Amino acid sequence: MAGGSLWLVTPEDFWWQLKIGDLIRQTGTIPQNGIFSATQANTPFFYQSWLAEVVFSWLYQLGDLVANLQLRNLLLISSYGLLLWHCLRRVKGNSRAALLGILFSVIVAFDSWQVRPQMFAWLLFAATFVIISEVATERWSIKALSALPLIEILWVNLHSSFTLGPLLVGIAALGAMLDRRRDHPDAPIYPTMRALWIASGVMLATSLINPRGWGVWVEGWSMLTALFSPAVLSEQASPLTTLSNPVSQLMLAVLLVAVVTLLVIWQKMRSADLLIISVLALLTLTGAHYQIWFGMVAGPIIAEALVRRGRLKLIKRNPAAPKAVAVLAIACAVIGLLVQPIIRIWLPLPEALNGATGNLTHAELASGSTPIQAVEFLQANQPNQAYFNDMGYGSYLIWKAGEQLPVFIDPRVELYPREQWNEYSCIMAGKDWERLLAKYSLDTILIDRELGNDLVRAVQTNPAWQELYADQQSLIFKRTAQAAQASNQPVSCPATN
Repeated sequence: MAGGSLWLVTPEDFWWQLKIGDLIRQTGTIPQNGIFSATQANTPFFYQSWLAEVVFSWLYQLGDLVANLQLRNLLLISSYGLLLWHCLRRVKGNSRAALLGILFSVIVAFDSWQVRPQMFAWLLFAATFVIISEVATERWSIKALSALPLIEILWVNLHSSFTLGPLLVGIAALGAMLDRRRDHPDAPIYPTMRALWIASGVMLATSLINPRGWGVWVEGWSMLTALFSPAVLSEQASPLTTLSNPVSQLMLAVLLVAVVTLLVIWQKMRSADLLIISVLALLTLTGAHYQIWFGMVAGPIIAEALVRRGRLKLIKRNPAAPKAVAVLAIACAVIGLLVQPIIRIWLPLPEALNGATGNLTHAELASGSTPIQAVEFLQANQPNQAYFNDMGYGSYLIWKAGEQLPVFIDPRVELYPREQWNEYSCIMAGKDWERLLAKYSLDTILIDRELGNDLVRAVQTNPAWQELYADQQSLIFKRTAQAAQASNQPVSCPATN
């Protein structure tokens, strides 16, 4: 958790959400279109995470990036702390097995701990999983299920992953029914099974308590079926297609451990656990954005399976040295405390642990990919025409200069048509970029040096373009001569699926 607390604010999914939150608080209404976009300003758009955006705005007013990062850390610690407690319950106090389980949960998710609306769903997902698991094993009364509708009402207005709530409860109910039919020793009594079925229906009904009602499910389905290139939306890439990514490797390793362990011990495990981990594993193999949810259920389930198996020396009970445990606990607590935003801003941390620089309060808490100084330059030297921007930069541009400099594209992926994303990918790849820029009358380029290196090389070798601005992270180019004209001919860059 201490390591996760070091994660800075990345631009993609924070700044534009903060701007929308500001707008909602100022006007008292939720925008209905692609506001701040130069190309899709009038296109209808549903702001699913409106409540998270309002919280971001309120916290930023209260304590800028420090407050938002601190909330992220509290949610992170609370979510995994709850899962650790649940692990200990499952393994009957076997601390080694519980720690191993929480380690599995963490290693598949540590790159998903950004400051974005998803962070509000961490604790809601963990709480839902813990409640249904505790109730299904009769450790808790069915009265605990009464918290689920309240969780779902919050969830559906905070993040699009709200669909996982009714799914988890429905699977738990199905698992309870299967366990009763196969006479599993841990099968719940009939009233518990019935209560789980009722809870799943009530959660589904309460998910309609949001500004769009049933429309949130329609929008969610549209997002699931709208496939984008991994180059555009990396979270949609399957771990099987990104094997060079260390997190994908860890995910597949944990999945392998789960498969091997559960194949050996499956008859002793509850059906709900087998179904939940299987469904989340399949979802994760379709897209990396499910990894954090898979990890949250996989850790406790694997830990219990290992204890039931009882042959792994690592988790066998051995008396621990009290002093060593105490020293380790104190050391972890001190490190965790020092990296909290409210404290780290006063510490002389190494430059490698700080982020951006520029005219932004506590800019060091924003990741180095935040184009603070480049956007300031663009504001002071506004383009004569529209401009092209890196997708991630679009988020910060919306917050800092949305009214003044509407963006070509930004992380609101569903807002932009597939054709425009294909064209964006072509431009970033430096393929047929001049003609595509001319199509949109773009005479300025704001680009990330690393992410846009193909385009940068192409522009730097073209005499019609001049470099106006450069820093360690960003570049701005301006067209100074006549460039290639738009035409009706198909672009040479193939469409990206």
